[in-house]
Amino acid sequence: MLTKIPGWRLLLVSFVVNFGGAFHFGYQLVITNPTQQAFLQFLNSSFSAHYDSSLTSQQLRTIWSTTVAVLFIGAIFGSLSIRSVGEHFGRKRGLYFSFATTILATILSIIAFFVNSFELYAISRILIGFAISLSLGLAALYLNESSPKDCRGLISMIIGVMVQFGTVIGAIIAMPNLLGTYDHLWHIYFIEGILLVFTVITLPLMPESPGYLSLCGHEEAASQSIMFFHNCDLSSSKMVLMETKENLKQNSKALSLFEVFSDHQTVRSTFTGMVIAISMAFSGIAGYLFTVINAFAVDIFLHCGLSLMEASIGNIVLSAVSLLSFTDESRIEVAIILSSCIVDRFGRRPLLLITISLIILINLIIFTLMFLFNKFGMMWIGYVLIAVISLFIIIFAMGPGPLTFFVTTELVHQNARAAAQSWASFTQMLSRTVLLGIYLPLQGAIGQAFAYVILFIVPLVAALLFLYFNMPETKNKNINEVSECLSGQSCS
Repeated sequence: MLTKIPGWRLLLVSFVVNFGGAFHFGYQLVITNPTQQAFLQFLNSSFSAHYDSSLTSQQLRTIWSTTVAVLFIGAIFGSLSIRSVGEHFGRKRGLYFSFATTILATILSIIAFFVNSFELYAISRILIGFAISLSLGLAALYLNESSPKDCRGLISMIIGVMVQFGTVIGAIIAMPNLLGTYDHLWHIYFIEGILLVFTVITLPLMPESPGYLSLCGHEEAASQSIMFFHNCDLSSSKMVLMETKENLKQNSKALSLFEVFSDHQTVRSTFTGMVIAISMAFSGIAGYLFTVINAFAVDIFLHCGLSLMEASIGNIVLSAVSLLSFTDESRIEVAIILSSCIVDRFGRRPLLLITISLIILINLIIFTLMFLFNKFGMMWIGYVLIAVISLFIIIFAMGPGPLTFFVTTELVHQNARAAAQSWASFTQMLSRTVLLGIYLPLQGAIGQAFAYVILFIVPLVAALLFLYFNMPETKNKNINEVSECLSGQSCS
């Protein structure tokens, strides 16, 4: 049966919320890649002006790798703040805060270029990471609590689509022949700030999520919110509200970050969400979020025989392919429906297990191609690598990429969602930080091919085994039905 199509209000809200958070996550992931030479020039100029000395090529590379990675240092703190901000201020007001913080960070980035301060730029990246991670977590909570369960997958998939849309726009805008030059770097952040201002302006038109309003005891407002998001009448909204209240009776107190580990079922669900996040981050090229490829894509392709121009074009091709894995001939409305039909038709569990298995196989092929090029220097391998990675992206976009953003919220009760989502986001961002920090040193120590095996095949095999024995199906289920699955009862 085809998944239910949500009302236009819910779709519009989902796009707007994710345009303020998920889009900018993808945008920030790629803009430092095609503009790397311009950023290195900025870094060298700033360091010379401040410390009256120049940097060697290796020192520049080390400082730049650290500057790229600090985005995820901020993201770690942002993920740990999801629970406190989401519970104390609400999902909607929390989004106000996260979007405003992102605007502030973009302003600091612009100022950094004008005052020639790489230190201020690094601080702005930490702040951007904090704000975007917070936005991603709050958006997942907000949309999960606002969506009918039979179209929850469709709405949640928009988070991933907007992340990848951001990577495509960022990869294009940051090209050296557009704005990716030393003199125009600040324009990249100016455009981002303008887009965020328009997003903030639209937030007052949206109600708070029904789940949070019910948690606060605002039943009338919760009913009105359900009518808005579910496109239903008053009597239907009361039925949905009654189910929500029944869940809250069993789990009335919002759990803190560490209280989720006091209940066996909740900790199992939370840990499952964390493992899904690990499987996404350690997938390798990480089609959806490009943990390594978005930071070092050009470098990878250069090591496999492509010229600088060919490597840059290859990076844009990968971003476009990953978006096209969601978009059918660039018609994003049709694409989101098709992608989420896959999630809601076949279920979360089989999709995760099948796609992770295929990703392991493709990663072995990528390892083989890297090894062959390093050994024999065959130039055609670079082009084959682009094709294989494109296939990887399509498979990734149907599995751990989008699912990691929302599955955790489907596995736990209302009172544990904010904390569980915080831990899943924390795990994701910590994994990215570790990867960006050790990828280049490990590559230099043992070679690119074997570094790929250690980082992107071994962790995936472990994650696949864990999820096979612990991941329940959440498709079209309320939390009580999911709880029955976790307790070993029938999941049909």
